Amino acid sequence: MEQIIFDTDPGIDDAMALLLIHSLEALDVVGITTVFGNASIDTCTRNALYMCERFGLSYPVYRGAGRTIEGQEETEFPDFVHGENGLGDIDIGPVNQREQQADAASFIIDASKQMNDLSVLAVGRMTNVAAALIQDPDLARRLHRVVIMGGAVSVPGNVSEWAEANIFGDPEAADIVFRSGVRVDLIPLDATLINLVTKDELKRLTEQLGDAGEFLWQIKQHYLEFYSTKGHGDVFPMHDSSAAVAMVNADLFSWQSGELSCLLDGEQRGRTLMNEAAAGLHRVALSADRENSWGLVSDTLLSVFAN
Repeated sequence: MEQIIFDTDPGIDDAMALLLIHSLEALDVVGITTVFGNASIDTCTRNALYMCERFGLSYPVYRGAGRTIEGQEETEFPDFVHGENGLGDIDIGPVNQREQQADAASFIIDASKQMNDLSVLAVGRMTNVAAALIQDPDLARRLHRVVIMGGAVSVPGNVSEWAEANIFGDPEAADIVFRSGVRVDLIPLDATLINLVTKDELKRLTEQLGDAGEFLWQIKQHYLEFYSTKGHGDVFPMHDSSAAVAMVNADLFSWQSGELSCLLDGEQRGRTLMNEAAAGLHRVALSADRENSWGLVSDTLLSVFAN
């Protein structure tokens, strides 16, 4: 069983990924760290606490970065994708669960000293991981790996021709992580845009998942509407869940080894680069087995949340 910290900016796709990693027997979630991205840090932290409370997830939640690693404040968030509240604008009442006193970077550092082979599953900006590495460069040696949903290597980006949102949102942080010496498995748009789920597939699954199914069906309507406006039809990509799938079954992806870096200047700012090398410290998933990835997600969620 791999012990992981889930570093996240919930987020519609993050919400599905959280239910998935909770259900995967191969993963042991030791904590959730939040970061700005799909919404503000206040909203993302509230959403993580809300999900833990609603679904009885006993994970401590640590508030992370609300600004980039260089201190820039985000003023606009992608509510056209995730809704104003980050969860498709479903009704969220008062949340009683409280965040931990420690900040995200401190928790990552402390947990890595207490646990052997701890990994981080990072599905938002890399700001928390970068901050932890700056505070404690030896963290790169202690962590087993950092699995990242982000980047676009051989396909166009989704916020510019070259850049994907998670990397573009704090490219300096991503570059710090890439150059730190930590092992990285990157699941970019190259793979996640293959892992498409149809509205009918989602409906068949969520009808069998009780309250979790009702929740997923409700939040995904906003997601489906966004992707339909982009000409994709009634489908959505499993961005963050693909990274969780890759953690437990790498054979469902085609990998390239090498060294990652991130462009920080010019019109290609935020572009993820991969220098191929057989003995490289980093791996990039360049393709995915859509049918079996969705099958793994469906079967796993049914094993825990079925009616």
